[in-house]
Amino acid sequence: MADAPKELPRRSLRTRWTLGVLVVAVVPLVLLAFFVIDVQRRGLARAEKQLEVAVVDEAASRVLATFDEASETAARAETIFLDGNIDADARIRLLSGLVKRAKGISGIAFFDSQGQFVDAVVRDNTDDPALHLPALAVDGERPSSDFRVIPVPNAIPALRVERRLMHEGKARGSLAVGIANDALDARLRDLSAARFGANDRVYLVDEARLVLAGAKAGTKPALPIFEAVSVGNQFTTELVLTTEFKDGVERVGTIRTLPAQRWALVVERPTAEAFEALESSRRAFLYGLVAAAALAILAGLVLTQRTLGPIRSLMQLIARYSRRDFGARSTVKSDDELALLGSSLERMADDLSASEKEIEKRARIEADLRRYMPEEAAEAIVKKGEKELDLGGAKRRATILFADVVAFTGFAERTSPERSVAFLNELFTILSEIVFRHGGMVDKFVGDAIMAVFRPKDGADDDRARALATAEDMHAFVASNMPRWKAEYDFAVELGIGIASGDVLLGNLGSKQRMEYTVIGDAVNVAARLESLARPRQTLTTKDVALACPDVEFASLGEHALRGKAQPVEVYEVLS
Repeated sequence: MADAPKELPRRSLRTRWTLGVLVVAVVPLVLLAFFVIDVQRRGLARAEKQLEVAVVDEAASRVLATFDEASETAARAETIFLDGNIDADARIRLLSGLVKRAKGISGIAFFDSQGQFVDAVVRDNTDDPALHLPALAVDGERPSSDFRVIPVPNAIPALRVERRLMHEGKARGSLAVGIANDALDARLRDLSAARFGANDRVYLVDEARLVLAGAKAGTKPALPIFEAVSVGNQFTTELVLTTEFKDGVERVGTIRTLPAQRWALVVERPTAEAFEALESSRRAFLYGLVAAAALAILAGLVLTQRTLGPIRSLMQLIARYSRRDFGARSTVKSDDELALLGSSLERMADDLSASEKEIEKRARIEADLRRYMPEEAAEAIVKKGEKELDLGGAKRRATILFADVVAFTGFAERTSPERSVAFLNELFTILSEIVFRHGGMVDKFVGDAIMAVFRPKDGADDDRARALATAEDMHAFVASNMPRWKAEYDFAVELGIGIASGDVLLGNLGSKQRMEYTVIGDAVNVAARLESLARPRQTLTTKDVALACPDVEFASLGEHALRGKAQPVEVYEVLS
């Protein structure tokens, strides 16, 4: 095994620490940026709304001032026209002076009661074709003065104020004061340029969405802003609405209705222009994030460079410990946690070394004890360590197996003790292994007999089946070795086996000076009695064992009186 990895893993400590520092440095800035930009955008949105509302109010004031001037001119023109003390020449001079003084007026036109043009007074001898268009017929249903939008083909619509001429309660006709197209349009464009630096941000529309003045004058575009707000075709309710919409580009706009004229003033401009300061803030935060990320990466590289050296040394130390070189010592002498880690590794190595020695010691003890007592008893003694073993036991369900060598007494009489012991050692070694293989415990050897105990494992009710399988393997082993033993010992080796199941007391029995780990109970006595009744190659058991193992074939041998049992016991022979 190498002392240390030849290359860093896919996600090295340098990468992790750099990413960690990067996250700690950048994530708070990102969250702060989102918070600040959100607050700033809401603030800018409020400021933009206030600005647009102020602009649209100022635009409304300019539009209404223009029409107030036109209405006032119409009222004065009516007075001059109806005054019978003024001759015709003086009337024309007064009307001409009236037109010149009103800068937003293109002229004054007069119409008969049927709305047909009669005459007009214009500014600077420049005739306005819109003044010649017919007026509305004079009737009692019309108001004394109202606004009209006069369509002009291929031109900006004409705006004029029409007023009935009443004399002694009778309609004499009407007059119209034309509003110069360039006057109102210029006022809105000047306002747009003064407030937004561009002259196409403010415009006036009528209820048919026809642009009357300002940006897009004379056109009837789709005007997406009206699709973004709930404004019907009739602008009869006074309202002010601000919204954001998209017209190829994102825009923010405000609408104000003029219910008396059934018109609406609109202010709109690109969102990027309205929130230009927000974009500057975003760029500033982006530059800050890039700078913070660069500093974080640099800090992470410096930090890991100063740390990876000691860590590599500790990795080499761990590699030596993995080869059980527990005498190796740490070379990290820094005054930080890495030095403490090196010291902890040294203590761990010392503890591992001591633990290995203790484990080896216990293994030797357990191996020696298993030669003299059951495996469970040996394990219990080793686990107890220096503590005193307690007498007593616990009641458990178990299956007991006794296997005895038939006619062993005659064999022992005619051979030497050494040959008898050699034979039994060979036999019991294999029989014990069979017991262990089926999960049983060898309790003791009684002369030429072996006693085994089987307990349920992991909640499975299989101890009786395992005992029967053990008996079958024991008979098979003895049968396969009988020719060899017959030739070597002149002895036909055969087993008689008894099996019984029931509640027993399992634990340490005896005295403080001499104890034995064994089982006591009626099942032990019954198994011993059945083993003594068994003929060569025969396995005897009880009814409860037969009923618990339906896959095994049994034959009832009837009831037998067993020594120590008050009632006869029905005995079953295992056939398969």
